[in-house]
Amino acid sequence: MDVVVWNMGHRVRSWSGLANLEADVALLSEARLPKSLGSSIQGGESTEGLDRYPRRWATAIVSKHGLQRIEDARSWRNGRPLKIPFAPSRPGSWEAAQLLQDGKPDVTVISLYGLLDEKSDASMHRSLSELTPIFEDPRYNRRVLLGGDFNIWTGRSVSSYPYLDRHQVVLERIRAFGLIDCLAAKRVPGALRGCPCRLGNACPHTRTKVDSRFPGVAYQDDYLFASIDLARGLKSCAALDPLDWGQYSDHVPIVAVLDD
Repeated sequence: MDVVVWNMGHRVRSWSGLANLEADVALLSEARLPKSLGSSIQGGESTEGLDRYPRRWATAIVSKHGLQRIEDARSWRNGRPLKIPFAPSRPGSWEAAQLLQDGKPDVTVISLYGLLDEKSDASMHRSLSELTPIFEDPRYNRRVLLGGDFNIWTGRSVSSYPYLDRHQVVLERIRAFGLIDCLAAKRVPGALRGCPCRLGNACPHTRTKVDSRFPGVAYQDDYLFASIDLARGLKSCAALDPLDWGQYSDHVPIVAVLDD
């Protein structure tokens, strides 16, 4: 199974770049829908943040295969399901679906965006709380892919960015759901050129974004996480070369290959 995670930079022309990757499933951020698309798609219409700022783009899930929207995931307390609607409080900030293989639900896929209608760590925590039923519901939690532009970056030094620990907590919360960071799992060890984390050869980061104001800084805002069952079959996971993707977006696609 070929998986892509990509912030499309709310550009319709980015869809031509995505088509070249021929992914089985793509978890997209800042997606604007083209007039026609041959694949199954969920989301991508608009985003409604707490700040009421109009955004004509959204998270989306696209697949060569069928998609089935998840609307009934449930958490439990004291042996009883919590009757809380499973839906984003900010439409467009996340999408959750099951990927259909031969017409049957096979993999739970979640496209998640760290919407900047508030501080990015607060935004992510809000969405992760809403998505918690996915990780507690046995119908959906065994084979899970979670990816997107989280607007979470742990590459700064503590002295230059006082929120470093808060951003790290977001990633730790995702790991606490039993998910594996796919980029980190397949990353070649060593320092990332241009990363200011000051961790040297222990640097865990991968460049996924180019800021034109600071082209020499290696930013990572984008991630792909997989449940343990899927991560066992992870063959490769890497971010593509920014030189090849700048015409589409200031972010580059993350491309992963997993055993079905």
